Amino acid sequence: MENTLRLYRTLFGNRAYVRSVCTGAVFLAASTIAIFAAVTYATVHASNHVTDFVLSRVGPFNVRFLFVYGTFIAFAITASLLAWRPNRLPFALKAMALFLLVRAVFVALTHMAPSPIDPQKPAPFFNSIFYGSDLFFSGHTGMPFLAALAFWHIPQWRMFYLALTAFFGSIVLLGHYHYSIDVLAALFITHGVFQMSCWLFARDYVLFRSSENQAVRRPKRAIRKRFEKWVEARTRGRPTLVPAGEPGRTPEPFVLHAVGSEDSLSSRQSKTGS
Repeated sequence: MENTLRLYRTLFGNRAYVRSVCTGAVFLAASTIAIFAAVTYATVHASNHVTDFVLSRVGPFNVRFLFVYGTFIAFAITASLLAWRPNRLPFALKAMALFLLVRAVFVALTHMAPSPIDPQKPAPFFNSIFYGSDLFFSGHTGMPFLAALAFWHIPQWRMFYLALTAFFGSIVLLGHYHYSIDVLAALFITHGVFQMSCWLFARDYVLFRSSENQAVRRPKRAIRKRFEKWVEARTRGRPTLVPAGEPGRTPEPFVLHAVGSEDSLSSRQSKTGS
């Protein structure tokens, strides 16, 4: 906790960091407005639903609780990770904003109606947020996969977000909230969004991984120190072999010559000639 507070004081005392966070927040707000406008447009102009290879054989099941409240839990965990290490914040804000902007473009271009779902209706507030004709591509599948790519260098969080991607991908198919192509395409489009984010926000991505890079180096230093202590303990009290008259100089390495080399051949020829 003390290291986190020190990191907050250091980063928020830097004007470039504060400017980057503010830029990311503005970009995310604009992308949120764009995605809501695209969802409204797609819902108003939605056509009929279509058949699907997976949905015609599975469900629909009532998984609204997992679909809605699982989203809030995943959001709370991600927000905690970003708050614990504020160096992750600028890249996370901008990557999420780019993800929402790209998804808004795709949603505005596709106007298919969703497949028939379970008739039970949630609260009106949740219904307006989670249910609409924003089908292509699946945000519930793409967003955790984007987090998995961002946290790829941390094995435990990588596995957590990959499992979360599989979980939400299964939920939206079981509940008929998305077509199978929405889930499958989300993985490829999200990977492209991540690569674009690393290119556009390269400095923020380096800052995102900075604390983890330091944490990765520490075990190597510890191992090296333990090895040096072990060598010192093993050689303590033993004389070191140093050539006379040249204190502090390490001995020359012993060189092995292969049998059949030019020197050995020339020596053999001289012996035979003599």
